[in-house]
Amino acid sequence: MPRSTPVVTNDVKLRLEEEISRLPAHVRIRARRALMESYGVSRTTIDRAIEQLVEQGFLYASRGAGTYVAERRLAPGSKEGGVSIGVLLPDIRRYTYPGILRGIEHASFERNVNVVVGNIENQVVRQTHYLQSFMRNRVSGVIVAPARPNPSEDLEGQLFCMLRELEKNGIPFVFCNRSVPGLDAPMATSNDFLGGFLATRHLLEQGYLRIAYISHPRYAISLNRYMGYLSAYNLAGIDVDENLAVFSDSWDFEAPGRREMGRLLDGPNPPDAAFCFTDFLALGAYRAVTERGLAPGRDVGIAGYDDHEVCRSVDISLTSVKLHSFELGRQAAELLFDRLFSPHIRSSPAVILTPELKARRSSSRG
Repeated sequence: MPRSTPVVTNDVKLRLEEEISRLPAHVRIRARRALMESYGVSRTTIDRAIEQLVEQGFLYASRGAGTYVAERRLAPGSKEGGVSIGVLLPDIRRYTYPGILRGIEHASFERNVNVVVGNIENQVVRQTHYLQSFMRNRVSGVIVAPARPNPSEDLEGQLFCMLRELEKNGIPFVFCNRSVPGLDAPMATSNDFLGGFLATRHLLEQGYLRIAYISHPRYAISLNRYMGYLSAYNLAGIDVDENLAVFSDSWDFEAPGRREMGRLLDGPNPPDAAFCFTDFLALGAYRAVTERGLAPGRDVGIAGYDDHEVCRSVDISLTSVKLHSFELGRQAAELLFDRLFSPHIRSSPAVILTPELKARRSSSRG
């Protein structure tokens, strides 16, 4: 009777991996029955071994046509020296990027894929250096999390040109978090419009009516969250005071939230709440509220974005919208692996994750 145990399945997988390593890409592997006879195992064991090899990118299945050898596969049993991908991040220390990088790394480890990280710190010279390095070292693909706009450097324009060079060199790329206009590539992102809507609707439901929107300078993500803010007001049938929407000219972490919230509170028609573009801006707004003898939540509602650990570092915990950054990174990696290992299977042009509201004391009047 043919054998079928996890140990046997793994043994068959390794032997089959060795067999397909000698075949060119896009060649159909032997029929299941032939493999059963060669390895002396059951159909179930063969199916499980092939399924694992498809998941790991060694093979791909074409519906009704069989199973084929994938491109850019790793050497059998290799832990390193096989496929490498580049990851371009604006800042590996802050915001959602540590979580995104962890998600990419976890997905890559499962596939025995090496990860080379380029931390550009919002500088053109660093962005150029890392993208040129990725091309020079012939990485198999690149995950790009575009940097925020920089008034002093044309980061986006330079990135557009460099990504065109990747295309010319046959190196596929995917976007993570946001894309670059004019470039067609798969993207993993979060629904920022929905996140802005959830935060604002929550504050409205708590009885706050004059809600400020405090953000960094205008760009795609800050505008999407602003659209969600406006839509929550529209759905509630309440007019928006446009004077309560502030797009600061500063990219500082906490200071713009503190400054702009203080200015609004000291004005003739102060807000009774604030939805902030990031948790750090929300922390700044929190400081402005407490400096005026007011209590977050009871007197002025506050909600941020990203669900950073800073939300739990203050006396009155901050409400926030959770981005699910780990999953965002993992999905970006899977989109790239689809392009590398299963190029003949049409993958989704975009994965859009659903954000989640994390309500805490800063948005409760109770």
